[in-house]
Amino acid sequence: MKLKLSSAITGKTTQTIIINNLTSNLKLEVPAEVPSIGDLKEFVKGMILLGVLADLTIPLGNDKGFKHIAGTGFFGHVMVAYLLTTAFLLELKIGYIKYETQTSTEVNESGETIDNEDKFSQVPILLGLYYLINTHSAFKPFVSLALGLIIQSYSYTRTYSDGREKIADESNTGFGIAPSVGFYCLLGTVLIELQLEYLHMFRKLEPSYSVNYNLGKVNNSLDINQEDDSSESYSVKSFSINVGVAFPFNLK
Repeated sequence: MKLKLSSAITGKTTQTIIINNLTSNLKLEVPAEVPSIGDLKEFVKGMILLGVLADLTIPLGNDKGFKHIAGTGFFGHVMVAYLLTTAFLLELKIGYIKYETQTSTEVNESGETIDNEDKFSQVPILLGLYYLINTHSAFKPFVSLALGLIIQSYSYTRTYSDGREKIADESNTGFGIAPSVGFYCLLGTVLIELQLEYLHMFRKLEPSYSVNYNLGKVNNSLDINQEDDSSESYSVKSFSINVGVAFPFNLK
C-alpha cells in the first residue's frame, strides 16, 4: 500500500524533494583556508628564518683604548633562526666587521715625522637565545643574550722619516658575550629585524711589537729586525646597530 501525502501537508512538491536531495548529495565540505606565510601575523613553533643583516659598529673606550686602534666598523652578518616555542627563538649569527683604518701623523721632539696606521677587523660567531614579547600583532619586540667566538685581526705600523718601522701583527680568538634588544616585524612574506647589540670580548688584545730598521733604504745592507719590549693591551668592547631582512619557511 502506498501512502500519498498532500503537498499542502508536507509543504514540498516531488520536484522540490528531488532537488534538495541532489543538492545535499553534491555538496562539498570545503576546509577553512590554511594561512599562508603572507597572511602570518604570529610566530609559529617550528618556523625557520634565514636572513642577512647590515652592520654599523662603534668601538667603545677612550682615545687611548680600543677607539685608538679602531674606527667605526661596517659590513654585515648572515643568520639562521629556529622558533623553539612562540616565545623563544634560537639564532646563529656569523658576521664580518671591518673597522675604519686609524691613521695619524706626529712630529717628535727632534723634528722627525712619524706616521701611524692601525687596522682591525672581527669575525663574530654568536649563538643567542631570544625572548619574544607577545604583542598579538606582527610587531615583536625581543631581548636576547648571545655567546660565541670572536676572531680578531690587528696590524699596526709606525713609520719614521729615517726608514725605521715599528710594527705589530696580532690575530687571536676568544669568547665574547652580546646582550641585545630589538624587534621583528612581519610584513607580508618578509621579516624586518632591528637589533641594538653590546659586545664584550673576554680576552684583551695584546699586540707584540718589533722594530724594523730598514737599512736597505739607506744602503744595500740587509734589514735588521729587533724585538720591542713595549707592550699594550686593549679591552675590546663595541656597540652595534644591525638592520636586515629574513624569510620564514617550513611552517609546522
